[in-house]
Amino acid sequence: METSPILELRGITKSYDGTAVLRGIDLSVREGDFVTLLGASGCGKTTILRIIAGLTAPDGGQVLLQGRDVVNEPPEKRDVNTVFQSYALFPHMTVWQNVAYALRIRGVDKREIETRVRDALAMVQMDGSGKKTPAQLSGGQRQRVAIARSLINHPKVLLLDEPLGALDLQLRRQMQYELKKLQQQLGTTFVYVTHDQEEAINMSDRIVVLRGGRIEQQGAPNDVYDRPRTSYCAQFVGSANVLRGAAVERCGDAVLLRSDCGTMLAQPDELPLRTGELLTLAVRGENIAISREPSEVCISGVVEANSFTGGMLRIPVRLCDGSEIVITRQGIHFDFAVGETVYLRWDAGAAVLVDREAGA
Repeated sequence: METSPILELRGITKSYDGTAVLRGIDLSVREGDFVTLLGASGCGKTTILRIIAGLTAPDGGQVLLQGRDVVNEPPEKRDVNTVFQSYALFPHMTVWQNVAYALRIRGVDKREIETRVRDALAMVQMDGSGKKTPAQLSGGQRQRVAIARSLINHPKVLLLDEPLGALDLQLRRQMQYELKKLQQQLGTTFVYVTHDQEEAINMSDRIVVLRGGRIEQQGAPNDVYDRPRTSYCAQFVGSANVLRGAAVERCGDAVLLRSDCGTMLAQPDELPLRTGELLTLAVRGENIAISREPSEVCISGVVEANSFTGGMLRIPVRLCDGSEIVITRQGIHFDFAVGETVYLRWDAGAAVLVDREAGA
């Protein structure tokens, strides 16, 4: 039996100086979920977080926590806490005092404070650091303290605004693992904001892709990655190649498309298909086969370069219409020379039609 959502946004709008930032956001979050708001700068993701926290008032809409509209209630009346990228620790207090602060101002018994602070610091692997000040900690340690301080009141929802943005790459990846593990152990609902697709894919139960103040697509990480609905999602989450061609025919479980550079296959959708209709498909670089010999269905191009980054070989190929398609491979081995003509193909199931709902 499906439970009621712990958090709901209904028709949330917000404008600044006449410019719309949020254009009717509807979002439902289940208890215990790790939901990530993913998007480029200016898409509205941080504004959504601030509206949930009560730090920014929406122009219209509802914010429901466990079914109760809190849109007119101040932050301290909402059972949510926020972790910021800047940590926002009190520099003149020790780690222990920072974590205990929220309990002290609520008048919690001293003995209970001792127990809860000790448990909170142990939870984020900072036990033994209670007497240190924030200045004596690394960036990752300060972030752990900020998380412990935010969780000590057992909020119904924890909001995280790009909390790993100030950390170096190696530490950021380590903290991704630790944050997800912590969230699973506690069962606390996390709403996480980032522009980093790797963070979103690695940690989330559900990704909400935002663009221009609207939700572009939402779903499990594998759904958003494997089945993007729009070319924007395909390119923003996983850097897919986007190509266009005219529909030739349906071939069983595939659609055949023709372009100036050859023919291509894609997985059909449920919308009606007209011969000659211009369609847009998205295909990931790791799913593209490259050959010196043409096949019955393929497109042609010229190898432009190859570069190695983070264990992945990146091979851009310039197509005859001037567009570029990027192939990716694990490792550093590549048998084709720069300037060589090659033929590219992929299985129909590796390419999806996008933008059809928008009529593009």
